Amino acid sequence: MKWLKSILIGVLGSLVMFLLMMLGIHGTGVAPFNLPPSAAFLEQLGLNVGPLPLLTHFGYGATWSFVLVGLYGSATNVRRGLSLAAGLWLFMMLVYSPLIGWGIFGVGGAGHDLAPSNPLHLGSTAKYVAATLVLHLVYGAIIGGLNPAWIQFETSSARTQA
Repeated sequence: MKWLKSILIGVLGSLVMFLLMMLGIHGTGVAPFNLPPSAAFLEQLGLNVGPLPLLTHFGYGATWSFVLVGLYGSATNVRRGLSLAAGLWLFMMLVYSPLIGWGIFGVGGAGHDLAPSNPLHLGSTAKYVAATLVLHLVYGAIIGGLNPAWIQFETSSARTQA
């Protein structure tokens, strides 16, 4: 059951990230991009259709929460969740971002040269780096904090039932 719970926690962490991105893009307008990175990646590939961007985003979040629990089990904690999230962010900056056309750490990509209305436009490099780091750390705190709470609860329940 802990695996299903871990997946659900990953989906929850991804949902929080998604809602914060949507607030930044459509609510406040402070986001440096027009599409969440998962949708921008699919847009670059010509696959930004229907629910695929959401499935990709939530599937990615569920998978990494599962991996975190798989790696650390009951030793999962917020620090390890934050470390995993920082690693995922670094991967995004070095690999994923250039594939989208936004450059390494948002520097040198073609996204800066696109019209602000273009789905793949990238605004301020500093905002991009900071916003994506904060979003990843929020995700890491959620999966690193909630997974051990559920694992501990599950372990305690199993002991009292025995």
